[in-house]
Amino acid sequence: MRKKIIYIGILFVIASLAIAYQGASTLFQIPTYYSTRVVIVPNVTASSPFTYNESAYITLIFNSTSPIDFYVANESAYDQIKNLGLSTNIEQIKGISEIKLNAYNGIFSSLIAPNQSSVLLYNISNLKNGTYYALFENTGNKTANITILYILQKKNSSFNTIYGYGGVSAALLIIGTVLIVYGFLKKSSEKVELKVKKVNRSNK
Repeated sequence: MRKKIIYIGILFVIASLAIAYQGASTLFQIPTYYSTRVVIVPNVTASSPFTYNESAYITLIFNSTSPIDFYVANESAYDQIKNLGLSTNIEQIKGISEIKLNAYNGIFSSLIAPNQSSVLLYNISNLKNGTYYALFENTGNKTANITILYILQKKNSSFNTIYGYGGVSAALLIIGTVLIVYGFLKKSSEKVELKVKKVNRSNK
Protein backbone atom coordinates (compact mmCIF):
# COMPACT_ATOMS: atom_id res chain seq x y z
CA MET A 1 0.00 0.00 0.00
CA ARG A 2 1.29 3.45 -0.92
CA LYS A 3 -0.06 4.85 2.35
CA LYS A 4 2.98 3.36 4.03
CA ILE A 5 5.23 5.60 1.96
CA ILE A 6 3.13 8.62 2.94
CA TYR A 7 3.31 7.68 6.62
CA ILE A 8 7.09 7.25 6.40
CA GLY A 9 7.32 10.66 4.75
CA ILE A 10 5.28 12.21 7.56
CA LEU A 11 7.62 10.64 10.12
CA PHE A 12 10.61 12.14 8.31
CA VAL A 13 8.96 15.58 8.39
CA ILE A 14 8.21 15.26 12.12
CA ALA A 15 11.80 14.18 12.77
CA SER A 16 13.11 17.18 10.82
CA LEU A 17 10.96 19.55 12.90
CA ALA A 18 12.17 17.94 16.13
CA ILE A 19 15.83 18.31 15.09
CA ALA A 20 15.22 21.91 14.00
CA TYR A 21 13.70 22.66 17.41
CA GLN A 22 16.71 21.09 19.14
CA GLY A 23 19.07 23.22 17.08
CA ALA A 24 17.08 26.38 17.82
CA SER A 25 17.01 25.66 21.55
CA THR A 26 20.79 25.15 21.44
CA LEU A 27 21.31 28.47 19.69
CA PHE A 28 18.77 30.55 21.64
CA GLN A 29 18.98 29.74 25.32
CA ILE A 30 17.17 31.66 28.02
CA PRO A 31 19.76 32.95 30.51
CA THR A 32 19.36 32.59 34.25
CA TYR A 33 19.84 35.53 36.57
CA TYR A 34 19.76 36.57 40.19
CA SER A 35 20.10 39.90 41.95
CA THR A 36 21.23 41.20 45.31
CA ARG A 37 21.37 44.53 47.11
CA VAL A 38 24.00 45.97 49.42
CA VAL A 39 24.08 49.12 51.51
CA ILE A 40 27.54 50.63 52.06
CA VAL A 41 28.26 53.48 54.43
CA PRO A 42 31.13 55.89 53.68
CA ASN A 43 34.69 54.53 53.83
CA VAL A 44 33.54 50.91 53.83
CA THR A 45 34.09 48.17 51.25
CA ALA A 46 31.56 45.38 50.58
CA SER A 47 32.09 42.21 48.57
CA SER A 48 29.74 40.01 46.57
CA PRO A 49 31.10 36.59 45.55
CA PHE A 50 30.16 34.83 42.33
CA THR A 51 31.25 31.66 40.55
CA TYR A 52 32.72 31.68 37.07
CA ASN A 53 32.73 28.61 34.84
CA GLU A 54 34.43 28.55 31.43
CA SER A 55 31.43 26.67 29.97
CA ALA A 56 29.19 29.69 30.59
CA TYR A 57 29.16 33.45 30.12
CA ILE A 58 28.63 35.73 33.09
CA THR A 59 27.55 39.34 33.15
CA LEU A 60 27.48 41.53 36.27
CA ILE A 61 25.58 44.80 36.19
CA PHE A 62 25.46 47.22 39.10
CA ASN A 63 23.72 50.49 39.85
CA SER A 64 24.52 52.73 42.83
CA THR A 65 22.85 55.76 44.36
CA SER A 66 26.28 57.24 45.12
CA PRO A 67 29.61 57.00 43.27
CA ILE A 68 31.70 53.98 44.28
CA ASP A 69 34.91 52.25 43.19
CA PHE A 70 34.30 48.84 41.64
CA TYR A 71 36.75 45.93 41.42
CA VAL A 72 36.61 42.28 40.30
CA ALA A 73 39.16 39.98 41.91
CA ASN A 74 39.87 36.25 42.07
CA GLU A 75 40.32 34.49 45.43
CA SER A 76 44.09 35.07 45.56
CA ALA A 77 43.77 38.78 44.84
CA TYR A 78 40.86 39.06 47.25
CA ASP A 79 42.99 37.61 50.07
CA GLN A 80 45.74 40.13 49.31
CA ILE A 81 43.26 42.99 49.29
CA LYS A 82 41.89 41.91 52.67
CA ASN A 83 45.40 41.96 54.11
CA LEU A 84 46.72 45.08 52.38
CA GLY A 85 43.55 47.06 51.84
CA LEU A 86 42.52 48.93 48.71
CA SER A 87 45.02 51.44 47.42
CA THR A 88 46.03 53.35 44.31
CA ASN A 89 48.40 50.47 43.42
CA ILE A 90 45.69 47.83 43.38
CA GLU A 91 46.05 47.38 39.61
CA GLN A 92 49.45 45.84 40.28
CA ILE A 93 47.90 42.94 42.20
CA LYS A 94 47.73 39.83 40.00
CA GLY A 95 44.21 38.49 39.68
CA ILE A 96 42.35 41.79 39.35
CA SER A 97 40.07 41.71 36.31
CA GLU A 98 38.47 45.14 36.46
CA ILE A 99 38.82 48.48 38.16
CA LYS A 100 36.18 51.15 37.67
CA LEU A 101 36.49 54.30 39.77
CA ASN A 102 33.92 56.84 40.91
CA ALA A 103 31.06 55.09 39.12
CA TYR A 104 27.30 55.12 39.60
CA ASN A 105 26.86 52.07 37.40
CA GLY A 106 28.88 49.57 35.44
CA ILE A 107 29.05 46.20 33.77
CA PHE A 108 31.52 43.33 33.88
CA SER A 109 31.03 40.58 31.32
CA SER A 110 32.78 37.69 29.61
CA LEU A 111 30.13 37.83 26.87
CA ILE A 112 30.11 41.46 25.79
CA ALA A 113 32.84 44.09 25.92
CA PRO A 114 31.54 47.25 27.60
CA ASN A 115 32.66 50.79 26.87
CA GLN A 116 36.05 50.91 28.58
CA SER A 117 36.53 54.68 28.49
CA SER A 118 35.97 54.98 32.25
CA VAL A 119 37.59 51.66 33.16
CA LEU A 120 41.09 51.72 34.60
CA LEU A 121 41.54 47.99 34.05
CA TYR A 122 39.43 45.46 32.18
CA ASN A 123 40.91 42.01 31.65
CA ILE A 124 38.93 38.80 31.24
CA SER A 125 41.65 36.84 29.44
CA ASN A 126 42.88 35.33 32.72
CA LEU A 127 39.47 34.18 33.98
CA LYS A 128 39.52 30.56 35.09
CA ASN A 129 36.97 28.35 36.80
CA GLY A 130 36.55 29.45 40.38
CA THR A 131 35.12 31.98 42.81
CA TYR A 132 35.45 35.70 42.16
CA TYR A 133 34.54 38.75 44.20
CA ALA A 134 32.86 41.96 43.12
CA LEU A 135 34.19 44.65 45.46
CA PHE A 136 32.41 47.95 46.06
CA GLU A 137 34.27 50.68 47.92
CA ASN A 138 32.36 53.75 49.08
CA THR A 139 34.90 56.59 49.09
CA GLY A 140 32.24 59.31 49.28
CA ASN A 141 30.43 60.87 52.22
CA LYS A 142 26.97 59.43 51.50
CA THR A 143 25.54 55.96 51.98
CA ALA A 144 25.51 53.99 48.75
CA ASN A 145 22.59 51.70 47.95
CA ILE A 146 23.75 49.24 45.30
CA THR A 147 21.70 46.82 43.21
CA ILE A 148 23.69 44.01 41.59
CA LEU A 149 22.37 41.78 38.81
CA TYR A 150 24.14 38.58 37.75
CA ILE A 151 23.22 37.05 34.38
CA LEU A 152 24.42 33.55 33.47
CA GLN A 153 24.31 32.20 29.93
CA LYS A 154 25.53 28.75 28.88
CA LYS A 155 27.88 28.85 25.93
CA ASN A 156 26.30 27.63 22.71
CA SER A 157 27.56 24.61 20.84
CA SER A 158 29.96 25.37 18.02
CA PHE A 159 28.53 26.77 14.83
CA ASN A 160 29.50 23.53 13.08
CA THR A 161 27.17 21.66 15.43
CA ILE A 162 24.38 24.16 14.81
CA TYR A 163 24.88 23.91 11.04
CA GLY A 164 24.81 20.14 11.48
CA TYR A 165 21.39 20.35 13.10
CA GLY A 166 20.19 22.55 10.24
CA GLY A 167 21.61 20.30 7.54
CA VAL A 168 20.11 17.10 8.95
CA SER A 169 16.77 18.82 9.52
CA ALA A 170 16.67 20.15 5.94
CA ALA A 171 17.63 16.75 4.49
CA LEU A 172 14.92 14.93 6.46
CA LEU A 173 12.35 17.56 5.47
CA ILE A 174 13.19 17.19 1.77
CA ILE A 175 13.13 13.39 1.94
CA GLY A 176 9.84 13.39 3.84
CA THR A 177 8.22 15.80 1.41
CA VAL A 178 9.40 13.75 -1.59
CA LEU A 179 8.03 10.53 -0.06
CA ILE A 180 4.66 12.12 0.70
CA VAL A 181 4.33 13.54 -2.82
CA TYR A 182 5.51 10.25 -4.32
CA GLY A 183 2.98 8.33 -2.23
CA PHE A 184 0.09 10.50 -3.43
CA LEU A 185 1.20 10.49 -7.07
CA LYS A 186 1.70 6.73 -7.07
CA LYS A 187 -1.79 6.21 -5.72
CA SER A 188 -3.25 8.46 -8.43
CA SER A 189 -1.33 6.68 -11.19
CA GLU A 190 -2.65 3.32 -9.97
CA LYS A 191 -6.21 4.63 -10.27
CA VAL A 192 -5.53 5.81 -13.82
CA GLU A 193 -4.11 2.38 -14.74
CA LEU A 194 -7.21 0.64 -13.33
CA LYS A 195 -9.50 2.92 -15.31
CA VAL A 196 -7.53 2.23 -18.47
CA LYS A 197 -7.78 -1.51 -17.89
CA LYS A 198 -11.53 -1.27 -17.31
CA VAL A 199 -11.97 0.68 -20.55
CA ASN A 200 -9.93 -1.90 -22.47
CA ARG A 201 -12.00 -4.76 -21.08
CA SER A 202 -15.24 -3.02 -21.96
CA ASN A 203 -14.00 -2.52 -25.56
CA LYS A 204 -13.37 -6.24 -25.82
